[in-house]
Amino acid sequence: MDDINVILADHPGLGRVRLCECNSIHLSIGPVTVNLAPDVFAQTAILIRNAMEQLDEILGALPAGQNPLQPEQPNPSRFTH
Repeated sequence: MDDINVILADHPGLGRVRLCECNSIHLSIGPVTVNLAPDVFAQTAILIRNAMEQLDEILGALPAGQNPLQPEQPNPSRFTH
């Protein structure tokens, strides 16, 4: 794996996921990068998928027009609240 440096996913303005020669997955979101072993990255992906499923259930149970993900005041930073 000495010469591996592959971008696995990239979303301009949000972040990227990169596999490097150190056998780590570098997950970068905004100014933060988390370096994970491939198996931990896979577990993290499952964790996030489970959270998205829960979020879908919660948002689906709200009355029409109520969405906490769309606040009344826009936040200038997409990475903080």
